[in-house]
Amino acid sequence: MAAGKHGSSEITVSYDSSPGGALQLITSYVLQFGGVKITANMQVSTAFGDTITKKLPTGVSALADIPIEGFWDDTATTGPHVVFLAPDTSPQAATRTLIIVFGNSKTWTSEGYLQDYEVLGKAGELTRFKAVLLQNSGAWS
Repeated sequence: MAAGKHGSSEITVSYDSSPGGALQLITSYVLQFGGVKITANMQVSTAFGDTITKKLPTGVSALADIPIEGFWDDTATTGPHVVFLAPDTSPQAATRTLIIVFGNSKTWTSEGYLQDYEVLGKAGELTRFKAVLLQNSGAWS
């Protein structure tokens, strides 16, 4: 692909099926996910006499949680019900890897935990899932 604009058909999503587990390609189940967001933490630095609040970067950034949702499926090893089934509860557990490839091979890779998972039912519609992926570290490549 050439540099420029890209569409959803180029995105792939992979996530570990358990802490430190095997990476599973879950693209075909995902309908949407929250943005990959990095925020610089700021500290208020307003001095006496200032009439406008000032802030300075602290040198620490924060990664936003990523909500992810799509059609629920219980396909063995790759379906969202298998991948997201058990939120991570052990402080000694390994992290899970999240890899999102956007257009032109621009890749977000992060480590974190599965915070929550839910299965949603609505009359007349296909069953859906929703999960929240907490990120502790991440980088673009």
